[in-house]
Amino acid sequence: MDDLLAELRQRQPDHVVRVCHVVHLPPREGKGDRFLVNVLNGSYVLDLSSGMVTDAVTHKPPSSKLSQLIIKYLARYRGEKPGDWVPLEKFPNGQAYAGEMMRRAYRPLIDHFGQDPQGFDASCKTIDGKKEKLGGLSYSFNIFPMMRLLLQLWSGYDRTYRPPTANMMFSSSYLSIFTAEEAVDSAEYLVLELIKVRKKGLKAV
Repeated sequence: MDDLLAELRQRQPDHVVRVCHVVHLPPREGKGDRFLVNVLNGSYVLDLSSGMVTDAVTHKPPSSKLSQLIIKYLARYRGEKPGDWVPLEKFPNGQAYAGEMMRRAYRPLIDHFGQDPQGFDASCKTIDGKKEKLGGLSYSFNIFPMMRLLLQLWSGYDRTYRPPTANMMFSSSYLSIFTAEEAVDSAEYLVLELIKVRKKGLKAV
């Protein structure tokens, strides 16, 4: 991560703002240069001097995986358009991470939403998912301003013994900077956020 921070510090802030669609917060009141990045329906702040990433509202740090994704996005994204949807297999060595995608993203998603399409719809909308006219229950998300994820869920039906299935694809802009492992990291983050929303909703009922 230190190498990515060094790269980011070499980039002009106005260039980062322009290509990454983020906000630059100049030094003030004892705070150094910072970037404000929208992640799904929330925001995170990167302190450029310390390299610390914190939630813009709670000021708590996210997981190290999300911090890495945010810093890499700011350091290396060159402004490619989001583009078409591509599966994990299109990433270099992507096929090798199919098992990780199943374990860390698809299985938790199916366990929590496979028999609950209404809960899936509600959770997706809560974190600003956009309904897509594709197979199954399809929603797209801006994981970062110029990086999008497509999530599809086919609910299970007990009467026909059809098990639930899921699929996830990435905007082609992902291929410009992220590895297959990082694609799985972002998929896992999205699913965990959906599960978190669903659990909050169940507690409120």
